[in-house]
Amino acid sequence: MRKKILCVLLTLVVFFAGCAGRTANPMPVYLPGDENRSCPGLKAEIAQLQADMARILPKTDKGMSNALWAVGGCLVIVPFFFMDFKDAEKIEFDAMRNRHNRLLIYAAEKGCDMGGVRAERIPSVEEQRKAAKELLEKKEQK
Repeated sequence: MRKKILCVLLTLVVFFAGCAGRTANPMPVYLPGDENRSCPGLKAEIAQLQADMARILPKTDKGMSNALWAVGGCLVIVPFFFMDFKDAEKIEFDAMRNRHNRLLIYAAEKGCDMGGVRAERIPSVEEQRKAAKELLEKKEQK
């Protein structure tokens, strides 16, 4: 009887693993005609990418929410279905970051005036976390 319950439970876990988050839809880093875009067009898209990345960045770290759902799942099985293992936001953020950095190269090659738009390379999520950790360590040492 125990083996049957274990088989049913494993089957359900495998079945619902496909529901563990949404599939990422990353944007392409290069679109045909990017190198021919005008300076205002580059500036507008770079500004839009920065706004989109700022919106998505807080959603890239799923560690704490997945841990809370796992703790809840120990009591009742339902919270396990809300865990997200696919990191769709992180994949999409990295794609936007790569596109942003590539468009910055095109803008620099054309000598575009990027007034009002932050024209600097955006680091990856891991690089940002590492920099924040180093900053906290420096503050603690003082």
